[in-house]
Amino acid sequence: MNIVVIGSGGVGSFYGVIFHRIGHNVKFVARNENLEYLKNNKLKLSHSSFDFEEKVNVISMAELMSSNPSEVDVIFLATKSMSTEIISNQMGEWIKDNKVIPYFISLQNGVENEDIMAKFYPIEFVIGGLTRLIAAHTIRLGYVESTGEVQTILGAIKPTSANQFFLNNLKIELDKTNTTTFLSDNIELELWNKLIINNGLNAICALLEEKTGILIRDEKVSKLIYGLMCETAIAAKVVGVNITQENVDMMFELMINFESIKPSMWLDKLNNRDLELEDICGVVIKNCEKQGLDAPYTRTISTILEFSYNKRRVK
Repeated sequence: MNIVVIGSGGVGSFYGVIFHRIGHNVKFVARNENLEYLKNNKLKLSHSSFDFEEKVNVISMAELMSSNPSEVDVIFLATKSMSTEIISNQMGEWIKDNKVIPYFISLQNGVENEDIMAKFYPIEFVIGGLTRLIAAHTIRLGYVESTGEVQTILGAIKPTSANQFFLNNLKIELDKTNTTTFLSDNIELELWNKLIINNGLNAICALLEEKTGILIRDEKVSKLIYGLMCETAIAAKVVGVNITQENVDMMFELMINFESIKPSMWLDKLNNRDLELEDICGVVIKNCEKQGLDAPYTRTISTILEFSYNKRRVK
């Protein structure tokens, strides 16, 4: 398969590398100093099950835009959620005059990326995706550390016989990578289940600067985390997604038993990057407000994090 990964950070590098290792033609789209470094140096990625250190095929977005969309089978979007609209707009222009186009798969945080993508691509080519039980972070230019057993859940936004055939073949390839892949006929529910974890732990870990395991196993802080998770379930009702208390409890238990990690917002904070507060916490607050409700746990944690980070952030 001809695969393009847009976003060469932790998750994008991991998925690009595992496809590269089983023989697929992978192009990594990067920018700025990361692009320059990877054009001239090897990409190094470590995981408990393998180590990788090779030159990879890295291109700029402009180089991708000058290529032929019909020569690409699938594009993975692994950037921060706040860039989804800009990138999708560019990609929409890129494919608009082509009869043969790639599938577009989001592996991002948040629950609104697929809706944004569907404004720019034919909806049957938009695939929702999420990663679970993986932590993958850029330690320095060209070096990514990853850990976890790695689960991928994929599902078409509008299932057709063609995209189901594509997804079945993609699963066959992913199954060769020593990771676990599930195909879902209700990807929206899966994305909201992932948001339960993200809203429950991401911002509070960044605020308190503690790993997930430390906080979720703390008698008092765990109650805040559970409250954050419950608010996410309430928010999901606005879009017709029914998340039961059993679902919430399952996600809570999953994270109690998962190894303790630094989630993405804390790492973004450490590296002076923009935080995905709107895409993780903001959507929970907004959807609760649409029901005439507040989301006091989410609003409090995200507001204090945003205020304190902006106050000390290097501009």
